[in-house]
Amino acid sequence: MNKIFLILLFLHSAVCYTQEAECDTLSATNIEAVTINSKDYEKIEYSYGLKQEINFKLATVNPNAEYELGLIFKNTSGKNGRISNVILFLHKSAKNLPLANLELNFYIVDSLTGKPLEKLNTEQIIFTPTSRKKGSFKINVERFNILFPAEGALVSIKWLPTEKHDMQVGPAIRLTNYKDRLTYTRYNNDPTKWGNNFNFSKKPGIYTNAMIGLEVYIKRRTVD
Repeated sequence: MNKIFLILLFLHSAVCYTQEAECDTLSATNIEAVTINSKDYEKIEYSYGLKQEINFKLATVNPNAEYELGLIFKNTSGKNGRISNVILFLHKSAKNLPLANLELNFYIVDSLTGKPLEKLNTEQIIFTPTSRKKGSFKINVERFNILFPAEGALVSIKWLPTEKHDMQVGPAIRLTNYKDRLTYTRYNNDPTKWGNNFNFSKKPGIYTNAMIGLEVYIKRRTVD
């Protein structure tokens, strides 16, 4: 009975809506360094999957299934860095849906399988949405001292259960179709459940990805 209940929870954990294509293109906002000395660090902005080829959103999620969705960021510098900011691109959320808190997590990526491994952050990081409007939301995570490995990392969001344990909640995360399969999902906090079959695109070689931005600081090489 418990297995059947969990399967039903997962099947109802996410609802995706497609709207008419828009002609605009999104890019991460330029954000200057605040607490990291620019003489010692170089800021790098990653925006994989942010080009808006179609207006797409993950409209509702069932948080009771502990649904987690993450985007892989490749480290193009090949050097370890420090994660500074995460940018979430959220769609307009329906008025009848309660807004849930979002938990942010960061994972090492397995170089062999490409799947997330152990968690990089040691503390819980929670973002509380305060608006139902469409927009970008910057979350500063510098104080958590999260490593950005040379192998890259997966940045995920998880919708946390509400006090009333609602079966459908917001906010709605924006999605786009992109040439790389970068998005992984799982449920029930099970590390064996990570999969990259999250795809609503009907075009061959084009995949659906979550719209998330990332800012990283890479330590400059010292000059002898």
